[in-house]
Amino acid sequence: MKEQKISGLLKLLKLNKQPATKAVLVLGSGRSGTSVLTKGLHFMGVDLGNDKFIKPTKVNPKGYFENEHILNLHKKIGSKLKFRPSPEGYENQRNIKQYRKELEDYVRETFSDKPVWGWKDPRTNDYLALWKAILKDVNAEPHYVIIIRNPIDVVSSNIRAWDRDEMWALRQWQLRTLLSLRDTFGGKRVIVSYEELFDTPLECLRRISNTLDLPWPKDEAHLQEQLDEFIDPNLQRSRSDIDLDAFKERDDLTDDVKELYLLALEGVRSQEYFDSQAYHDRVEALYQRYLKDYGTLERNPPTKEKKPKPV
Repeated sequence: MKEQKISGLLKLLKLNKQPATKAVLVLGSGRSGTSVLTKGLHFMGVDLGNDKFIKPTKVNPKGYFENEHILNLHKKIGSKLKFRPSPEGYENQRNIKQYRKELEDYVRETFSDKPVWGWKDPRTNDYLALWKAILKDVNAEPHYVIIIRNPIDVVSSNIRAWDRDEMWALRQWQLRTLLSLRDTFGGKRVIVSYEELFDTPLECLRRISNTLDLPWPKDEAHLQEQLDEFIDPNLQRSRSDIDLDAFKERDDLTDDVKELYLLALEGVRSQEYFDSQAYHDRVEALYQRYLKDYGTLERNPPTKEKKPKPV
């Protein structure tokens, strides 16, 4: 009888340790298709919450699908941590704990009864250690969906959208890509390419669903209709030739940038390799090389000098 009680208690403890919810984190550099990916995940059944999203703009007329509350707290954290990558242990710093608690309270209040939920904000790439700690505390298991886009197109999109400094935009793509690959190792994750998402969106989402065991609608035809209505090819203004041999020969990109993009694409092609220690070792080597060659990156882009108005 005593052994049966002990066995029952052990089973109960094991059940209590099981994650109550699945949290879906959309990762990847801004201007990489994260908004379309997030909307697609929502069509699949990922709950994005009932709070306000930041408003669409001319830059992104279809919408960003970024939770305003999470985004604003990320910005407050960024006001304290002015450089990337964030210092080790930052999630436990006194000046960050307030925002960590606010995020945790918000997640508990908004998503505790949602079996599968998620959010998107490119700043999440910078704060994965913080979010891992929060999700552990709220008994949610992270599921990472990463998207990769040619850095040439990301930089072009940054310049066209916000007139950002070209080198800063490239370094931001490089660092956020490295952080998304490095800090998700060992977790449930999948990486997709920009071309895969926009050219074959239904198949891309199905692969995400199968890899991460996420919801999939019974009516695929309806999902396809939603995707066809939402995705506007006319908004894809920067699409470089994806001839990888030509990409390797470009003289306007350094070898480390080329290697990172090509490595990300290897992860797209092979989930087994993407999850391997060998893949992680290559990411880590590129990350350490980045720190050695470039150091930290200011969170805000450098201000461009304003040209004088014509008299």
